[in-house]
Amino acid sequence: MLVVSGALVGFLIWLPARFFAALLPAGVQCSELSGSVWAGQCTGLSIRGSRSGEVHWQLHRPQWQPFIANIGFVWSPKGGVTASPSGAGVTGLIAARLDGRVALQIDSAQLSLQALRDAMPADLTLGPLAAVAGKLESRGLLIELDERRQLAALRGAVALRGTRLLRFNAAIGDFVAEFAGVTGRIKDQGGPLMLAGEARLTEPGAYKATLRATPKITGLLPALPGGAPLEISVDGRL
Repeated sequence: MLVVSGALVGFLIWLPARFFAALLPAGVQCSELSGSVWAGQCTGLSIRGSRSGEVHWQLHRPQWQPFIANIGFVWSPKGGVTASPSGAGVTGLIAARLDGRVALQIDSAQLSLQALRDAMPADLTLGPLAAVAGKLESRGLLIELDERRQLAALRGAVALRGTRLLRFNAAIGDFVAEFAGVTGRIKDQGGPLMLAGEARLTEPGAYKATLRATPKITGLLPALPGGAPLEISVDGRL
C-alpha cells in the first residue's frame, strides 16, 4: 500500500497541471494552467462568466486515506495580490469526504465586496449583497457541499466592514453574519443603520432570505421617511 501511494504521489508531482483542463466542471475555465497536478496555479479563472482572479493549490494526502488528497489553496481576486495577513484574498482547504461530499474550510478571507461580486458566477442571484460596498472578513468559515456540489450548509461568521449603500452613497456601518448549518442571521454592529436579517437553505443550492433595515438618523436613506424600515425578501439559488 505504501509503495502504491508513494508512486501515485510521484506521478501527480510529475503530471502537468494542464491535465486538469479536460476535467474542469462545465462553466469553469482557466486561461492558463501551470505547475503540476500536485502543486500548480490557475490564472484567468472564470466561473460561469465571472472574473475570478487566480488560484494556487497544493495537494495534501492524509496518511489514513492513501487515495484521497485534500487541497490547500490561495485565491487572489482579479487584479489583487497573493492572499496574506495584510493582503486581499482567501486561503483555505478543500477536503473530500468518503460519502462524496466536500468541505471547504476558509482559514482567512479579506476582500472587497466588489471583488467578491466579480468572482461569483454571473447568473447568481446576489440579493442585498448587490446593493452595498465595503470589505468582507472571515476566519474559520466552513462551507459544506453535497455530492452534486450544491451548497448544503454554512458554519461560522462573516464580518462586513466599512459598508456603504451604493444607491445613496451612504455609510451604514459594520455588520456580522453568523451561520449555523442551514440557517443564518445578520445584524448591525451599532452603526447608523439598525439591521436584522435571516436566511435559510430551503434545499441544497437554494435559499430564502429576509432583511429589515431601519435608519437610526433622519436622512440616511433619502427615499424613506425618517425612521421608516426598508424590507427586502429574496428567493435565490447559489
